[in-house]
Amino acid sequence: MKISLDWLKDFVNVKGSVGKLSDVMTLAGLNIEQVTSIGSDTVFEIEVTTNRPDWLSHLGVAREVHAVTGNTFRPPPFKITPRGKTERVFQISTPDRELCPYYSATLLEGVRWSETPGFMKKRLEACGIRSINFIVDVANYVLLECGQPLHAFDADLLHGTTISARRAKPNEKIVAIDGANYDLTKGDLVIADEKGPVAIGGVMGGKDSEVTEKTRNLLLESAFFAPTVVRHTARRLGLGSESSYRFERRVDPKGVDLARERAVALISRHGRIGSISRAFRSGRLPIDEPKITLKRSEVRRILGVQVPQSKIKSILSRLGLRVSETTNVIRASVPSFRSADLKRPIDLIEEIARVYGYNRIPETLPSPTLAEPTVDPILVAEKKARELCVGLGFQEVITYSMVEESIVLKRGIAHGVRVINPKNRELNLMRPDLLHGLAQTTRQNFFAGQNDFWLFEIGNRYLPNGQKLPKEERLLALVVAGVGRSNFVEGKRRNTLYDLKGAIQHLLLRFGLDQQVTHAPFEDFIYKKGEAISLYKGTHPLGSYGTLSDKVRKQYDLDKPVYYGEMSLERITQYQATELKVKDLPKYPPSPRDLTLILDESIPAQHIFERIKSLGGELVSGIDVLNRFKGSQIQQGKKNLSFRIYYQSRQRTLQNEEVNQLHFSIIDSLNRSFGAELPKGKNDS
Repeated sequence: MKISLDWLKDFVNVKGSVGKLSDVMTLAGLNIEQVTSIGSDTVFEIEVTTNRPDWLSHLGVAREVHAVTGNTFRPPPFKITPRGKTERVFQISTPDRELCPYYSATLLEGVRWSETPGFMKKRLEACGIRSINFIVDVANYVLLECGQPLHAFDADLLHGTTISARRAKPNEKIVAIDGANYDLTKGDLVIADEKGPVAIGGVMGGKDSEVTEKTRNLLLESAFFAPTVVRHTARRLGLGSESSYRFERRVDPKGVDLARERAVALISRHGRIGSISRAFRSGRLPIDEPKITLKRSEVRRILGVQVPQSKIKSILSRLGLRVSETTNVIRASVPSFRSADLKRPIDLIEEIARVYGYNRIPETLPSPTLAEPTVDPILVAEKKARELCVGLGFQEVITYSMVEESIVLKRGIAHGVRVINPKNRELNLMRPDLLHGLAQTTRQNFFAGQNDFWLFEIGNRYLPNGQKLPKEERLLALVVAGVGRSNFVEGKRRNTLYDLKGAIQHLLLRFGLDQQVTHAPFEDFIYKKGEAISLYKGTHPLGSYGTLSDKVRKQYDLDKPVYYGEMSLERITQYQATELKVKDLPKYPPSPRDLTLILDESIPAQHIFERIKSLGGELVSGIDVLNRFKGSQIQQGKKNLSFRIYYQSRQRTLQNEEVNQLHFSIIDSLNRSFGAELPKGKNDS
């Protein structure tokens, strides 16, 4: 925005040098980027932020200079009364209230005009606008002076006497002043006569009603257009103008009528008008003048300096606010030209600081308040899980959070969190688990010739949550695949599900959950039937693990067995032991007893474990599964399970008689509860 110093002096007294004025305005926030001398005039090029559209005029900048310096402010006269009787009377039809809340116009008949006055032409050219003709120059002059765009139509070229501000109709076109033909859409606002569009609202006038030197009757328009529609149309058509630049940032509603009257006054003064109609109006100006209550103590608290009471009132008044005050409270009514950015007490405090002078506010260091650091338990558990997994021989991987929807659908997951605007069209779904990324990594390792790898990943999964944001859950996922480590006992062998199970049990042990977690058979489409386990803390699921099903392996092109498991770090954190208890080694030896049972195939070993532990209490220190057998020697639907039970007391050595008594009472109870039977011809000892 270019501001003429010569023009500025019409409205405010300017004292001191140009350099001093430039410094004062910059310190107050009106950043001056460049100062240029043009003849006897000086032009300031200022940077106007989007929240200060009132600076897009000489009058607005003059008001700011008045506020900062306290120099006298003199707004120009505006009031114009109708003169004579015009031959025509125009009707303004009710405008589209959403796009054009208010529309007005004045008819000027018998206009006689010649050259644009020299002062006006000089000021326009200093601000970068070339002179066209007297009427157009007056409209541009008022735009730069008051910040309100105007448009003049040749009234004799308009069809009919009804003007409307409406949405464009389908397939409507207009030839603009620049000579180009523009296709309009229903999202555009047009000013139309009874035949069709004569201007693109807030952007550019039409060629067919353009004012020329032959024009004698003018219809002078002044309106308030919605910033969004002007911005949309200007961007779509690539038509930026001084008018659209201001309408996009919202003009002052109270300046709409004043600018129109200012233009009529200038035309009357520097030309001749036969008759002036009354203003034709329709709609209502969206005037918003919020009232703000400010406590004086807040000014002192926020700024850290005591601004005198009289100074605060003077600053706010010079900024155009109507101020009333009591001992402790200031009440201010915000003018319409500042209603866009002054809404809260803190906004007034910022204005006080800006005009009072940031350089007058002393520099102080804030009082340090040392707060005890808060630790996110999820991050603590994540760090611990990572260290444990690395210690067990797993390698960490990081995979994409977004996956291909088609692949997830093939796995049977019908619902997921879709991304509206994915950067990669194929990756359009937030992952519902960590399997996809780990399965792809496993395949790449197999293809690369790797035959022994244990992988883990810690990351979020995303689940639909109704109308709310997706639910995120932190997971730990593990993969065991390939040939296991070679050792002198077993030699080279393949990894099995029990390797993964052992790793998971170790993790649960280190989190203090090994004695509280139950293992139950689990069926899921990703696991092979009969080779999957679900982990529970009471009734709350913690996770699962098992052998990937043939369907999943085929989908990811995995030609070797892969064992996968995942656990919720959030639930582990919720239920983990706050401290791990350590017991002394027992002083007294255990008395082991072997037990072989014939059970229904459907009874999990876990249930037998739990029943033996509950019956033996503290005297059962441990239980191992020795063997599981199914075959022709056993009745169909049955299985053999062999256990080793360790009976042990921490206070004394157990006698054989009491161990045997307890052992056989457990056998009797298992028989009653599960129908467990001892194999014929075998004695347990």
